[in-house]
Amino acid sequence: MTNDRSRPTEREVTAIPARDLRRARLIALVVGVAVPLVLSGVVLALVLSWLPELPSPAVTHWGPSGADGFGPPATFAWMSVLLGFVLPAVLTIVTVLGVRDHWGGAARLLAALGLGISGLSAVISLSAVGVQRGVGDASQVPDVGWHMVVAFAVFVVLIGVGWLVQPHIHPAPAAPLQPAHIDGIAGGERVVWLATASLSRLAVILISALMVVVVGVTAFMALRFTDRMWVPLLTLLLIGGAFASSASFRVRVGPDGLSVRSQIGFPRVHVPLDEIVSVRAVECNPFGEFGGFGWRLGLDGRTGIVLRRGPAIEVERRDKRPLVLTVDGAAVGAAVLQAYLGRAPAPAGREGSAGS
Repeated sequence: MTNDRSRPTEREVTAIPARDLRRARLIALVVGVAVPLVLSGVVLALVLSWLPELPSPAVTHWGPSGADGFGPPATFAWMSVLLGFVLPAVLTIVTVLGVRDHWGGAARLLAALGLGISGLSAVISLSAVGVQRGVGDASQVPDVGWHMVVAFAVFVVLIGVGWLVQPHIHPAPAAPLQPAHIDGIAGGERVVWLATASLSRLAVILISALMVVVVGVTAFMALRFTDRMWVPLLTLLLIGGAFASSASFRVRVGPDGLSVRSQIGFPRVHVPLDEIVSVRAVECNPFGEFGGFGWRLGLDGRTGIVLRRGPAIEVERRDKRPLVLTVDGAAVGAAVLQAYLGRAPAPAGREGSAGS
């Protein structure tokens, strides 16, 4: 197995023109940062002017049976800032920085999502404060059920508006890596390539920090809201399960095709050789191409098991979504698959192995 550095790449990379990229980034920042800043500023001004008219404590949460959470009226001011501006701004700025020069539908959607969150927060804050103005006792505050319907409708509409006002930038094709080359796999010979695909250190740190926060919230609710303990416990279970199932995958390339299996056994995917149309090694930007890390469905029709930025195996499947898998040594894994695709079926014989 040798690297053939003289072989041409499978196709050239079509870069996004710098002017189009700058325009896309600028409009995304307007949609996900500037507009939420103005909107949250207006909402904050109204909320602050209405706070003296609210009961203290005020209703801060409504459940199926009505008001069931109470707190200081200033809670709504903080909510209009944190949810109306900080969250959308962080989401959009992280997207712009993370995508870099690989702009596509995922980045466009995340900026639009920031605008939708800001609108959702605005309606909830104004509704929650508005229904309490002039009410002397928080127990007499009416329900806000229909206000939530309006808030969700605004959320959906603003996501659509945010999507439409941004330019449609065709993402650049993934950059092919310098291919590894295998002269061929002789009849009766078996070559197996094994590797491990894992989350990047930064992703592990961020997810671990999130787990610590969720554990802290769970502990707090255990002490104060024993009747709603199932909410943080379920959240902790879901996050922990998602982390455990997607933190690391075992990858196997051999005569039976490509197999990818989580270290805990699920999820898993197997792509037999007879389903593979083509395979190549590419450079992958998970944030730009799939909107994040993990097991993802891209807006361009591909499925991604994308755990870090870097080399990946891209498999074109017959009658199924293309599969992208980020893994070290992707060029070697892709070369083994190409070698099997290029030979006629042969009976099982001696077995060798190749690893990265």
